[in-house]
Amino acid sequence: MEGRRKLTKRQEELLSYIKAYKSEYSRSPSLEEIGDNFSIAASSVHDHLKALEKKGYIQRDNTARSILLLEEDEPKLRCININYYKKDGSCTKLTLSNLVLDEGYEYFAIQAPNESMINAGILPDDTLIFRKEKKAKENDIILCKVESTDEVLIRRYQIQAGRILLTNINIDSNLKVCMDIEIYGILTRVIRFYE
Repeated sequence: MEGRRKLTKRQEELLSYIKAYKSEYSRSPSLEEIGDNFSIAASSVHDHLKALEKKGYIQRDNTARSILLLEEDEPKLRCININYYKKDGSCTKLTLSNLVLDEGYEYFAIQAPNESMINAGILPDDTLIFRKEKKAKENDIILCKVESTDEVLIRRYQIQAGRILLTNINIDSNLKVCMDIEIYGILTRVIRFYE
């Protein structure tokens, strides 16, 4: 890529490691994994990645494992705005990168309303990212409306003997047998913000 500045030996080593890791695992290494591999502190890893970014070799956002290797034919990091529906009924925009969301789909987000999904690793107030879909596969976690009651639920989608079963994600919760649901989306990501 034209205009790139020369890398130090350590930066070349880090870049080679990131390329090899992504090739083997199909994802970026974490800061801790990079630090462990080179026996350096997380702050040093951050400094090296910042330098690689400044020199035009990588791009990152503020999510875990978000290192994008910049080759001439690779896409640039882009922001995608989606609707974010909160527990209080308000709707705002949530901005995520194209590294988090697969392009070519529509998404929306909701704030997890309660503790009903703890067994799936979802805590109250987590941000749940749904891909807009009208159909689901067995064991997908879906957001749907039960037509007969107008109740909107987040449940695991299952089919048994031709009947749709909506199971609460917690083991001790009730099973709901339905035939008349409208699926709004399938859960694809959970984002947790620490304050």
